[in-house]
Formats: sequence, structure tokens, C-alpha cells
Amino acid sequence: MKNITLKQYAALTDTSQYDAVLPYLNPRNNFAGKSINLNTMPYANVKYCIRLLQKINSWKGVAELFAICFEVDEPSFWDASVTEYFAARNYVVSAFEKLIANENKLLSGISTNSHLWEMAGADKLKAYSDTLPLLQLGKLLGQYPYDLGRKPYGEIFSLLAQTKAQNEVEQEYRKLAP
Repeated sequence: MKNITLKQYAALTDTSQYDAVLPYLNPRNNFAGKSINLNTMPYANVKYCIRLLQKINSWKGVAELFAICFEVDEPSFWDASVTEYFAARNYVVSAFEKLIANENKLLSGISTNSHLWEMAGADKLKAYSDTLPLLQLGKLLGQYPYDLGRKPYGEIFSLLAQTKAQNEVEQEYRKLAP
């Protein structure tokens, strides 16, 4: 098995020799000499990559994901070695899985009024799940929501977690106050 370029790998008719080993490489945050930090990526890019990851079905989608995450151009993507790609791919997948798990843990909560929320039509809001948090922060901070989407993911996530915690405390306080 040779360490061929990604372009050569994508052109192979039988990749089984590579597929038996490469998907199990240790994750590595390095591709074409660049690394990623999800916390410093713009919030909108992180959310777009999460959606993209869920529906990638071609090399074009993979190249787009790597262009956003590692800020590499298409020729650099195709010239990278197949071992470098698989290690980086494993890193990207695990990093986004951790990020999603962290979001779900910190931003979700079971509300006693969730059934009312569902009855009111919460399903209609699912299509806007990426921008609604920005809209809420924009109202709170007096900023245009899409400007917030260009801010680093870590900053926006921190503000969302703080806002959620504050809202929960205020809601409990209202229950306790006479």
C-alpha cells in the first residue's frame, strides 16, 4: 500500500486495500500544513459544517468541508496524502461529535412546559435552529444577528450558555417570589 495523493485515491476503482486500514488512523489535527480550532472558527461556519457533515455524499462535499475547516484551496486538498486526509478526517469527525455533545449537554434542558411549547408549534422553528440563537443574542445585546454569526464560535456558545443559565435562574426565582 502506497501513500498516494487524495486525487489518486479518489480515482481508484477498488479502494478496499486502503479502506481496511486508513479509517482507523489516529485522529490528527493537521491537513496541508494547517490545523483547526472550532472555538475560533466563525459561529456560522461551525453550524454550516455540522449540517454539511450530516449530508456529505461526494468528494465535492468533503473538499468543501476541508476548505472551510482547514482553509485549504482545492489543489491543496487533492495534493494531500491519503494518510494525512484520513487522520484529519478522523479528527474533524471526532471534534464535531464532541462539540455537538457539549452543545446538547449545556444548552438543552427539560422544561416542565415543553409539551405546551410543542403544542404551540415548536416544529416550525426547527428550520431556523442555527440562526434563532443568534436572533436571541442579537435582541439581548442590541446587535444584528448575522454579525454575531461571524464572531468566534466559542464566544457565541459561551454567551448562549450564560443566557440559558440566567434564564433558568430567573424562571426559578419567579416561581419562588411572592
